Amino acid sequence: MIEGPDPGIAMTPNFYPRQVVAGRLSVSTATLLRYERRGLVRVVREGDVEGYDPAEIRRLWMILSFHRDLGINLAGVEVILRLREQMDATHARLEDLARSLVEALDEGGGPDDEA
Repeated sequence: MIEGPDPGIAMTPNFYPRQVVAGRLSVSTATLLRYERRGLVRVVREGDVEGYDPAEIRRLWMILSFHRDLGINLAGVEVILRLREQMDATHARLEDLARSLVEALDEGGGPDDEA
């Protein structure tokens, strides 16, 4: 579990407050809020505290790498993230089709089977 700057802020392995994430990623909370407003990341809420789950933190890391380290503007980052999501969806569909094909072949539906 990550220790936060305020011992009164409870954190679980599934939730990290915005200010803790900002500190760990060396960005301002205003930057994270801007990413949220643009729809680049989704915030979760636990009580009165807003923060991120581990998947969103990985996404933030990727956004910052593209934006800060590679110099890609936020519009470009949005396009890259959208393309990644489309690729992930296509990959999932291909896995489903491959699984269906294997199941069909296992049932003996191949053209070489004699009736």
